[in-house]
Amino acid sequence: MFNRRFAKLVKLVLITVSIVGGLYYLSGFIDGDTSAALGNRLSQEYMDSFWKTYDSSKSSYGSSLLGGSGEKGETDFRSPEAKLKIKDFYKTVFEHILDYSPAGKTAREFDDSCFDSGDISTRPDSYKNWKKLSYHQLSHCMKISPSEINHLRGNHKSYVDKINELVLPKGSYKGEGIVTVGGGKFTLMALTMIKALRTLGTTLPVEVFIPPDEGESTFCESVLPQYNAKCIYISDILPDDMIQKFTFKGYQFKSLAMITSSFENLLLLDADNIPVKKIDHIFESQIFRSAGLILWPDFWRRTTMPAYYEIANLPYNQNKRVRNAFDDITPPEVYTKPDGDLSEVPFHDMEGTLPDPSTESGQLLISKAKHLPTLLLSLYYNVNGPNWYYPIFSQRTAGEGDKETFISAASFYSLSYYQVKTSVGVDGYFRHDGSGYRGVGMLQHDFIQDSKQYMEAFEYSNTKYNNLRSEKGSISYDPSYDPNEFFDKFFSRKKPDGGDESKADVMFVHCNLPKFDPYVSWDTNDLVYQTKHFRSFNNKKVIAQFDIELENFKFFNETLCPYENGKGKFKYLDNKLSEERWPQMCDYISKRLQYLKESHNEALGLEKATEA
Repeated sequence: MFNRRFAKLVKLVLITVSIVGGLYYLSGFIDGDTSAALGNRLSQEYMDSFWKTYDSSKSSYGSSLLGGSGEKGETDFRSPEAKLKIKDFYKTVFEHILDYSPAGKTAREFDDSCFDSGDISTRPDSYKNWKKLSYHQLSHCMKISPSEINHLRGNHKSYVDKINELVLPKGSYKGEGIVTVGGGKFTLMALTMIKALRTLGTTLPVEVFIPPDEGESTFCESVLPQYNAKCIYISDILPDDMIQKFTFKGYQFKSLAMITSSFENLLLLDADNIPVKKIDHIFESQIFRSAGLILWPDFWRRTTMPAYYEIANLPYNQNKRVRNAFDDITPPEVYTKPDGDLSEVPFHDMEGTLPDPSTESGQLLISKAKHLPTLLLSLYYNVNGPNWYYPIFSQRTAGEGDKETFISAASFYSLSYYQVKTSVGVDGYFRHDGSGYRGVGMLQHDFIQDSKQYMEAFEYSNTKYNNLRSEKGSISYDPSYDPNEFFDKFFSRKKPDGGDESKADVMFVHCNLPKFDPYVSWDTNDLVYQTKHFRSFNNKKVIAQFDIELENFKFFNETLCPYENGKGKFKYLDNKLSEERWPQMCDYISKRLQYLKESHNEALGLEKATEA
């Protein structure tokens, strides 16, 4: 837990860097019976009043949005009447989505020079390309006509106006837990992730969203309950006649999973994203209680079209720089040239724009008590994502999908959020055939530790530059300033064996390629070179926390093998494998497990084990 001094710093910094714009924007929502017509901005008077009355030392932040207790584990609490009310509420929401979704779709026509040199990161080797992120460049990347902008803007406004009239029924959500999306191969991955949670001691309940028409009855009824987990379905909150009017797919299921989940506070995890430390405490953290939404960074800088701000009617100031990439602490005078020419400065360094870097949405922590409007607007963005909003937010750069919908929705409502500052890491290996490095997992860091480091950086910078102002009357431009030196000073450290590592622990490993799919691994003979198995994850610090490969293959061996033990549990594997082929997959699993046991100590840099 944070101490009182740190809690005060949290409040001060969140106000100063404008990431809490509307911390109690949902104050009227908290009792569950008031209107959602809240307006787009908080008055300064209300914010002042809030900070005077808010007691950061309390163990909760006021009444529950929906009368929930915050208890863990109770996921079937809705009365029959409450179930009907929540279905009526979401039927109305989806009627508004139908009524106000823009017609047609973008032609996805791009200027030839649009990011022709590839995606642009925050690292020094990309500095030369940062000018391609200017207002002019981002405005001339994907082609969109004035009539299309007007069409999108009109529908956006109408949808927002309509959902602001709605009242969420009291008792709709309660407690806290983890939510993921299953279905097909992701059902197996979801259970792999849940098993990792339990192995590490995390006791939070888990809900697995099963997309329509996926079935999974044996998994839901017989397998999941062993792990304090259950299946949830869109039919839990939406009538069948409305479900039939939509064809949901891809990233849209994540938005659906969050609104379907019974939890008031939830961690959304991709099924292939594995926590590597115990996380029972995450909802009690001061930074989550203060912000209500925690996001994690992607590798790349933001490429959202300036046209989005016109569509959403969000003001921005092209003449006022407020940050340098991820550095929103150092005063802009330090890195902004005195001549005042901002024409080549990245657009998202400007006041009123979404901050860098872009978001990686394999994990997301959210309070529905503060962020229900965020969920409803991001739902709209995701339903209309493939046709319009995904390319508007990302402009054909890496990871196009739901990733920017949540931060955009929260920013529209001026609701608070904290995006982790520690850069996303990578784990992987160099291919044995000399064809280069293969990244196999994204390493995302402990947001609580990260926020403490951010507070230290803020306190250091505030003292340093206040002293400079006192001594010299102003702060001067520093041509030697480097944002990555700022990052290295506060968020990384030297490793004993050379190189750098983050100060914050790795909290999640997003195993996106290859995924932990035992069928595909066996079928492609992956991670085997000249008949010998090898490890794909090699980060010693992470292996010491949780040996992902070893633990996952233990689980596969225990759960799937032999055939008599594994059949019927996962529809995906039943459809892929015959009774004759299943033992071949189990043979691969057994041999890989043996290798991973034998190589564990060596992977940690210790003496090679002599026995499995």
